[in-house]
Amino acid sequence: MSNFFKSFIYAFNGIKLSLQQRNMKVHVCCALLAIVCGFILKINTAEWCMILICIGIVLALETINTAIESFVDLVEPNHHPVAGKIKDLAAGAVLIFSIVSALIGIMIFGKYILVLLGYN
Repeated sequence: MSNFFKSFIYAFNGIKLSLQQRNMKVHVCCALLAIVCGFILKINTAEWCMILICIGIVLALETINTAIESFVDLVEPNHHPVAGKIKDLAAGAVLIFSIVSALIGIMIFGKYILVLLGYN
């Protein structure tokens, strides 16, 4: 098998590994909820693009966070303050974009929900 195709196998293995993590499962559930809401509320193409970009970035960041945490655990198996800071920084990056994504979701879905509730 060529190296090109092997690289896809390795990448899919990485996705499979990330899906075993609790936080990734939470992010995937939120992503699925956003997708279902998008279909139910019939959001437009531009809104779909924003939702899908947010989902993709959050899932990618969580995968990178998991990789960083695994690497730090490999390099420093005992608790070390610097190792803890590195892990906290990586987790903080995921949290920042998760909050931004939630705000984008509120802005997109909020107007549709308000219409359904009879406001506007």
